[in-house]
Amino acid sequence: MEAVGVAKRHLIPGLEVEKIELLESVDSHHEYRGRPLPAYAIHFKHPDLLVAYVDAQSGIFQRVRHQRWRWFDFLWMSHTMDYNGRDNFNNLLLRIFSLFGVLTVMSGFLLWGTSSPSLRKWIKK
Repeated sequence: MEAVGVAKRHLIPGLEVEKIELLESVDSHHEYRGRPLPAYAIHFKHPDLLVAYVDAQSGIFQRVRHQRWRWFDFLWMSHTMDYNGRDNFNNLLLRIFSLFGVLTVMSGFLLWGTSSPSLRKWIKK
């Protein structure tokens, strides 16, 4: 299959193909989200669980995914707090946490201003 040859040209030599699947649709949590479909997912026998994606119509190598990337994707999702698409870091949940953080910092300054003996001495002068 030509897609396997395209994938092998972009990866380290000597990898053995485990299975090939044709992706016709993917959801927003799939690691191939946002790319052209249909595509071939070529799974290789490797400890990092390598999967190469090749566009089925143009034959262009799209991307490769492995365990370290999957950890990065999970941590990025947790960081941006976008649990649906992982790309929107301007969502409502993040705005609420940001506002809560600003209010916490401002209340800390207010508490410092009302309880600081050195600030009271400076105001009296």
